[in-house]
Amino acid sequence: MKKKYDSSIVFLYAIGKENLLPDDFRKKIPYSTISTWRKADYSKYLGHEFRYHFDDAFNVFELNAENKRLKSLLYNLSKSWLTLSHVLLPIVKKAKGDKELQNKIITTINYLKEFLGLDKTLKILNLSKPLYYQWVLESRFECFDSYTQLCVKRHPQQLENKEVVKIKNLLTSPETDHWPIMSIQGDALRKKKLVASLYSWYKYARLWGIQKKLVKKQKKKVGIVAKYPNEYLHVDTTFYPLIDGKNICISFVMDNYSKMILGYHVANANTFDIVRNSLSKALKVIAKHPSQQHSFLVADGGKENHNKYIDAFIAKLSKHKITKIRALKDIRFSNSPVEAVHRTIKGRYLRNRKFETIKALDNYLKWVVKDYNEIRPHYKHRPRTPYEVYFDIPLNFDVRKRVKEAIKQRVNNNKCAGCRQCSMGCKQLTKNKPLTK
Repeated sequence: MKKKYDSSIVFLYAIGKENLLPDDFRKKIPYSTISTWRKADYSKYLGHEFRYHFDDAFNVFELNAENKRLKSLLYNLSKSWLTLSHVLLPIVKKAKGDKELQNKIITTINYLKEFLGLDKTLKILNLSKPLYYQWVLESRFECFDSYTQLCVKRHPQQLENKEVVKIKNLLTSPETDHWPIMSIQGDALRKKKLVASLYSWYKYARLWGIQKKLVKKQKKKVGIVAKYPNEYLHVDTTFYPLIDGKNICISFVMDNYSKMILGYHVANANTFDIVRNSLSKALKVIAKHPSQQHSFLVADGGKENHNKYIDAFIAKLSKHKITKIRALKDIRFSNSPVEAVHRTIKGRYLRNRKFETIKALDNYLKWVVKDYNEIRPHYKHRPRTPYEVYFDIPLNFDVRKRVKEAIKQRVNNNKCAGCRQCSMGCKQLTKNKPLTK
């Protein structure tokens, strides 16, 4: 027997709205039957002119069905995002510097913001508006005349090409190979070689893969913070091997406030003599300081620091009184400030260097201490040196004024730069512009 279908089913196929029926039900209807319904001429049926009464009802029903489908789609998309967000969000955060990935993210945002709005889309992707607009500008105005692919005319505050080349030359210079990036930047600022922010130096260093890290990275230790020079002195002994494998002892005395090395001594054995000699040299430097206040000498628990000879030497001091305290016992702080000096000297100055004799090591350390104290700007006092901080020697220039002048000069130079890409674009626009009377 032939199957009989409700007239409403036939009516839906007749008006082309069979999509409102469930897919499972539509698959059960033979194609020949559907073809017959579609080919039929309903204008010959009496009363076909009243069909428009049902159009509004079917339109509402169709909208409801579409809303249910979209809700189901959004629900499934939300579940998918919650499942994959921990994988996708780190990829979005790593898009800085990757132009191709940035363009894909911008395209995705443009798709979503039409339905969700820009604010909600950026919130979902955990992106800020300034960063999004920066990426949009970078995607619109790429320039092969700039290291960052940004047109210097449209972004005039970026560094000039000659300044970027100078940064690369300074970072790769063998004379400052033992200096960190901050010290190189501070030295360039002091000598007016180049005025650029520390962030720019690190950005271009990452671009070229230049790293200025210590040979051995250690955990940061908590130490004492002095309020004025000579308040806290630190003494400690470290070891460095000669070519024959023999360990040489090096004792340093440094000022906590300025980070300046006040005295050092090199010896074959770790005895009280090495500590006494380094303290004697430090006291000669302290005698030149205008303020002669009482000092605390922080030392670890080594036997070279705590014995009757060192105690007698400190007790006989008359011009500058010193009280010796033991780190992590008399006070809860460690002796980390002088240990940081050890890491700097051994990790930056002495790395990959071999000495045949103790005299050769001592001669080299004289230059090292002078460079560290008086020439190399220290990170804590940027761009001042430990020597300038210890003796309260001010800079002979205003850092903020110099930075403002450099930015002003850079903007003027970039605006007047001959950008080949912009020139070609202007020529193309002139060529395509219609002639006017």
